[in-house]
Amino acid sequence: MMWCYIYRSSKKENCYLYMERENDFSHIPEKIMSIFGAPVFVMKVLLDGKRRFVVGTANEIEEKIKEDGFFLQMLNEDDFKV
Repeated sequence: MMWCYIYRSSKKENCYLYMERENDFSHIPEKIMSIFGAPVFVMKVLLDGKRRFVVGTANEIEEKIKEDGFFLQMLNEDDFKV
């Protein structure tokens, strides 16, 4: 269980970065940041398994953050269909 900070892309719609440390983009590859644009803070979330995510579980997101230093979520229009 960890806190993470979520940022949305200023360039790509439905694109979000999840990170363990607020405003620390040092783990994000330069190529991703150039495509992502200026990060816009969305919220701070506790990855405790109680919140549902469109892509991945809290555990999967946390593992990806621990492995890579971030989790990149890129949603498609199909992800919004009920």
